Amino acid sequence: MPTPIIVNGQVGLTSSRQLLAQAGKLFAVTSVVNTPIAYANKTGFSATANGLWSLSNNNALGGANIQVDRLKLIETATAPTGTLVMRYEVYTESAIMAITTAAAALTPVNVNSAFSNTTGAIATFFATGAGTVPTAVGTRRLVGVGSLATGVAVQYDSYTFEFGADGPSTGTVGLTAARATDPADLVTWGPPVTISPGCSAYMNLWWVTSAANVPSFEFELLYSEI
Repeated sequence: MPTPIIVNGQVGLTSSRQLLAQAGKLFAVTSVVNTPIAYANKTGFSATANGLWSLSNNNALGGANIQVDRLKLIETATAPTGTLVMRYEVYTESAIMAITTAAAALTPVNVNSAFSNTTGAIATFFATGAGTVPTAVGTRRLVGVGSLATGVAVQYDSYTFEFGADGPSTGTVGLTAARATDPADLVTWGPPVTISPGCSAYMNLWWVTSAANVPSFEFELLYSEI
């Protein structure tokens, strides 16, 4: 029998994500539909030049935490060639910060239309290039390191990053021939990422190998505030 889930005093057998939505605690940050945004052709780790997104918790001390839930990237423009494995890191910082330069602040939306869009989160995403990670203004912690085996990248591929899911993502096995034109839904699992009031988190992203064509994505980031 499923274990009951309690969110803000509400008890139910539905998923925690559904309960969070019912309670008005689940928010989405999305790009404009059918408008891919160019990232950058990054092929190696950089502590400052591979910023994908940042999320800050501007709630007062003692207020709600922000829990990063899920990130989805959809390759809706011409896919880069020569790709193999996508890599990422997630950091937290004990201060309010945001990626800069090729970056833009976006407005989170409450997924429950019965509630307002009021949130303490400050969401910033890459815009026409990878964002720049500024010099630390607080204490930084590396809280997540991961990879996603993409193989050949195909237009309309969907890359999903689950943060703190209850179980590991479904694995993939390399075949004798790479897929050529069939889009795939690829998923990877990462650790929970909690952003307490007055703190921030950000994510770096790159492909281990990438040749022609800059990756361009539509995206959706889900987080809860509780």
